[in-house]
Amino acid sequence: MALEAFKASESLSLGVELELQLINTFDLNLSNSSADLIDLMSRRAFPGNLTPEITESMIEVATGIHLNHDSLLDELHQIQRLLLTACDRLNLSIAGGGTHPFQRWDEQRIFARPRFRQISQLYGYLAQQFTVFGQHVHVGCRSADEALFLLHALNRYVPHFIALAASSPFFQGVDTRFQSARLNSVFAFPLSGRAPFVTSWSEFVSDYFARMKATGIVESMKDFYWDIRPKPEYGTIELRVCDTPLTIMVAGTTPEDERDFGVEGSG
Repeated sequence: MALEAFKASESLSLGVELELQLINTFDLNLSNSSADLIDLMSRRAFPGNLTPEITESMIEVATGIHLNHDSLLDELHQIQRLLLTACDRLNLSIAGGGTHPFQRWDEQRIFARPRFRQISQLYGYLAQQFTVFGQHVHVGCRSADEALFLLHALNRYVPHFIALAASSPFFQGVDTRFQSARLNSVFAFPLSGRAPFVTSWSEFVSDYFARMKATGIVESMKDFYWDIRPKPEYGTIELRVCDTPLTIMVAGTTPEDERDFGVEGSG
């Protein structure tokens, strides 16, 4: 399958994806409940998009396209309220944070989708260890070459984004001494790290992508786990290094307000 054409978007438009933890209310461990939650949410209107992730204790929510920060926050708040209501019915909580502090990777189950099963067959136990939770920010670009320019321009700020978003010091029941231990799980994949320094989309497609596809382990851009990657089907670049935040906050909120914006349990 050839790489699809780059779909132009309005420059600097924004969209956000959040990978969220599904938590048992009785022991606060991860719960293999994504199929139940997705089924319940499918029966009502939902402002964004809700999909499973690689293991059954995760979900991903995605916003629509926004031209300003305020409307993006408003949609995230709507998504949060609907999810918390549904989780109450299932005796679940949801949480942000880049990792769950004490879950065990060998207890996680791969979600029954062909792509996830293929990843599990290809990467073995790394797929179960990929039960980590990130915030992915999409930035619209008018052309594929503009997307590559912005990707390389932002690459120099990747450490800053990691530092600003770090929320995963604990993993598998231990203090890792990393503020973002989640990234260690991502970097275990061989196709992670920085995108190659290619500035022409035509060169990227005909040379780099074609050679990688010939290896048999790359079919689409989803098979690259780069810090920032182009997403031609959306017309964006996707910043992938941020941990999922613990809360949805607006600048200037007070501690009393914060509970109203959190991606937290439903208690």
